[in-house]
Amino acid sequence: MKKLLAFLLFLGYQFGLSQIIADTQTYPLCDFDGDGFVSVPFSDLQSYVLDVLEAFDQSPEIYVTKAHRGVEKITHLYDNPQIVPVCGDTDGNGGYYDIAINSQKEIYVSRRNGLLQKMNPITCQYQTIGQIHPNGQSVLALSFDHQDNLYEGGWTSQIFRADAQDLTQFYLWHDFGDGNASGDFVQIGEHLYIAWTMRDGKDHLLKVTLDANNQYVSHQDLGKIKTGTFGLAAEYGRLYGNTPNGLYEIDLPNLSTTDIVQNNNSTSALDWWGAAGYHEALDMKISYHGDLNEAINDQAPLSDPYTNPIAFQDAFVYIRVHEAISGTTYIIPVHIVISVAPSANSTELIECRDLISGWANFNLENVQSNINTDASLNFNYFDNLEDLHAHVNPLPTQISIANSKTIYAKVFDQNDRCYGIATIDLVVPTNEVNYVDQVEFCWGSQAFLSVPDQYLTYQWLGISPEDADQNLNGPEIFVSQPGIYQLEVQHPNGCTFLMQFETTIGGGPEITAVIQNPDQSITVNVSPQGNYEYSLDGIFWQHSPTFHQLIATEYNIQVRSAEGCYTPIYPFSFLSVPNFISPNGDGKNDQWFIHGINEFPDHQIQIYDRNGKLFFNRKAQANGFVWDGTYLGRTVPSGTYWYIIRLNEEKTISGHLTVKN
Repeated sequence: MKKLLAFLLFLGYQFGLSQIIADTQTYPLCDFDGDGFVSVPFSDLQSYVLDVLEAFDQSPEIYVTKAHRGVEKITHLYDNPQIVPVCGDTDGNGGYYDIAINSQKEIYVSRRNGLLQKMNPITCQYQTIGQIHPNGQSVLALSFDHQDNLYEGGWTSQIFRADAQDLTQFYLWHDFGDGNASGDFVQIGEHLYIAWTMRDGKDHLLKVTLDANNQYVSHQDLGKIKTGTFGLAAEYGRLYGNTPNGLYEIDLPNLSTTDIVQNNNSTSALDWWGAAGYHEALDMKISYHGDLNEAINDQAPLSDPYTNPIAFQDAFVYIRVHEAISGTTYIIPVHIVISVAPSANSTELIECRDLISGWANFNLENVQSNINTDASLNFNYFDNLEDLHAHVNPLPTQISIANSKTIYAKVFDQNDRCYGIATIDLVVPTNEVNYVDQVEFCWGSQAFLSVPDQYLTYQWLGISPEDADQNLNGPEIFVSQPGIYQLEVQHPNGCTFLMQFETTIGGGPEITAVIQNPDQSITVNVSPQGNYEYSLDGIFWQHSPTFHQLIATEYNIQVRSAEGCYTPIYPFSFLSVPNFISPNGDGKNDQWFIHGINEFPDHQIQIYDRNGKLFFNRKAQANGFVWDGTYLGRTVPSGTYWYIIRLNEEKTISGHLTVKN
């Protein structure tokens, strides 16, 4: 392309031609919705303009001044910006306040004490033009317009201008009355844009309307820009601002910003103070046309975005780049090639969860024919549209999920940039039903488990043998044991589900203790307090918790409430422990017998006197005989003695024994 452009440029100079027609560029577009029409914003075609400008050494560049270290530039503004050194502080005086570049690409800088100098970017020599302010005041803002008039300001609300014919004679151009210029004065079209610091210290962007001689007519405050915007620059109609730390683009007219590149300023001497576009003084106009002759004659410009006029038919756009000062016009034909995306019908896929793993397994290839019946097409699947458009993180065709979700299919032929999009609803059916899964019941009763009768089949699992004599293939059962139960059902949606139940004992009385009283009765303690019946064998019941006239044996004590809730069986061993002996030889109560004691083979009996002295520690004899009232062969004195009977490691009985001789 560069060779052709150079040849055309040569012809232009030889024969006085002002138009240079570049090679035709091909721009493929995809008709995603299949209506035959596509739209393309002009910004998408801008790369072709940049290619042409680069071929003629006109690629956009922004020059910036480093506070005390000279000048550098930013190239490749639209793709991987690069910071390139231009000239350092060759004279050692520092103070590079701002920079301006005229239509001849001559570079000027404002230096310390208000000096205006012309910089040679090849030799890096600085030629002093003059002192802008006789009092040596520094110049913070410096710019050329399209007529090569030079503007300066920065400390007050006044802006001064030197006309192109004499850059040493500055006169008052306009007094804005408040604030001061924080940055430059950049012309785009018929307007001058100024970075302006308001009284509150915030930086705003002013838009100044100019007359034919670029004199002030009026201005409009467009709003805030980044605080600390020390410079403005323009390249081919795009506006940029710089702070000490970076370059950013300002979108007109909404003032949204995009960072371009950060300054590598390790010290304040490297801060960026001023900026200028290398071509900002050129009167460059870019327009778009639907016909070559219209582009040559600058007629009938197209509206942004461009839409092809005839459905399904390719079209041409002619980009016209005109530079008014040199009178050069570049025309770039762009062939809009339209491809129609394959149709893609949205669909769904239904799979049940596996009862063991809990996952539903999907084969995405099973829906390809539903999306598009053309077997030659390619299908990729994605979790989200962002991944689909970027063509990253494709899903495998075999996936497992626990819950329903939506994914996206990308359908394309050999051109993966023109594709259809289908949504695929991966449906994992659920068992939406209300039922009681936690059931509390009391001993002696049954728990009732049930679900609504809305399923095709039922199968109860985990049923104990004593509860098995009932229909286990229906929606309800009774169980008498606490535990975990499951019901396997087949849903009308075709899936099988496991429904879990848990039954627990609760809500009834609880035996907390059984007390053996001194009068050889026993009392059953129950929690909570209430109106209960009591039984020693589960057959005969009484209202009193105390039982009298018991024989020494094992009892299975139970308590039941008026509602029919039973306690679990409470085993209790009753011993007949007399509390009186009279070892006087009359044959009555001469010896201490404990009937039933030998039911506890590990028992141990201890007897203490009134002073707490242990004098008896042994087991009872086989017939229940324990003690004859003597110690060391002599009858003990009459009185009260204390005993402790340890039946086993868990149970102990204590009481007193009266001895009367």
